[in-house]
Amino acid sequence: MEEWTRGEPDWRPPTKRRIGAINAAITRKVNRAHAADEARWERDKAHYDPEREKARFALLERENLQTSFEQQLAEFRSGERFPAMQVERRNREIADLEAKLARTAQEITCLTPIVADREDIVDEDGKLPSDRRKWNLIWYGITRRERVEGLMQSTSRLRDQIRATNNRSEKSGLKSELWFEERRLNALLAVPILTAEEMCADCYTPWFQHVSGGDRLETRPCPKWPLFAAQMEKFWEVVRSASARGEAVSMAPENPRPLATLAGNLPIAEVIERLSDLQKAHPDAVVKRGRANRWELWPVTQVHA
Repeated sequence: MEEWTRGEPDWRPPTKRRIGAINAAITRKVNRAHAADEARWERDKAHYDPEREKARFALLERENLQTSFEQQLAEFRSGERFPAMQVERRNREIADLEAKLARTAQEITCLTPIVADREDIVDEDGKLPSDRRKWNLIWYGITRRERVEGLMQSTSRLRDQIRATNNRSEKSGLKSELWFEERRLNALLAVPILTAEEMCADCYTPWFQHVSGGDRLETRPCPKWPLFAAQMEKFWEVVRSASARGEAVSMAPENPRPLATLAGNLPIAEVIERLSDLQKAHPDAVVKRGRANRWELWPVTQVHA
């Protein structure tokens, strides 16, 4: 692309040989850097401190909560947050947030000396936060493109379905679904060009989305943060418990049912005819009186059970 940006009158595009030499030099430089990183990671595995790593996660989470509480408190005080809220309730919310801020500030004070320089804390693989951010940026870019492409396809499909249907109820449901899909798409499209320094070091999320992604659907805590991880574990425990109860109910044996029933007020001729037909299908069945003066046809195994 240099021929579009270079303005010297005597400039000539490089030859294939020159381009090959440039590419080879870049490859050698990248390989040397990667080899140096690999050696450093292997060496720094010995410096891994799980307690300091946990403290780092906790500190980052408390700092994030502090920012969120400060924002909420300012909005409650100005009346911007829930403007119709009663004064007494607003004052309670303000007092609650002030208490949370004081508690969070105390926790930050305790964690800060344990963590010290948060950028020199290596993980189990010996990698620094700056190392992980580079890869996280690459993976976020890949997943963001995939999500944008998928949402563009789904929103286009939903618009076609809305135009094609005359059913008001169906159209309303499709419009609601389209609104959510467009909101997700617009939130992703609004993400600016990012650098590695703007990524979270511990998940595939831009750091600003841990605080406020500009949209509720694109704002989320880091899964490594302890308070959030505990909440998610509690949530999944509820899901697992509900799933286990559902499986137990589905596996419970059903109450036995008769093979067939005959009303007790049928004419004798019809009863004989019906029983003859049923005997052909169930030759070993037994007739017994059931509820509501009915006759029931049961397997012989159920009769003797």
